[in-house]
Amino acid sequence: MSQSTSVRLPSDLKRKLSVRAKLEHRSLSNQIETSLWLALAAEENPDLPLQFIKDILAAKAEREMGLARSFGV
Repeated sequence: MSQSTSVRLPSDLKRKLSVRAKLEHRSLSNQIETSLWLALAAEENPDLPLQFIKDILAAKAEREMGLARSFGV
């Protein structure tokens, strides 16, 4: 179960997140959560390109939803 926390954001950051949320068909709170997970992953893996991290997180989400297939030899 997730816990709610109120956070004040600078208005320019909130606007940018709102635009991205609309483009990605997410709520503002989901966009903030997604951005934070991505930022944490990028900080923990400074040697990896951002797009590579995004692709890994997308693949992980697909696997969790049962959309992944094994390569099988």
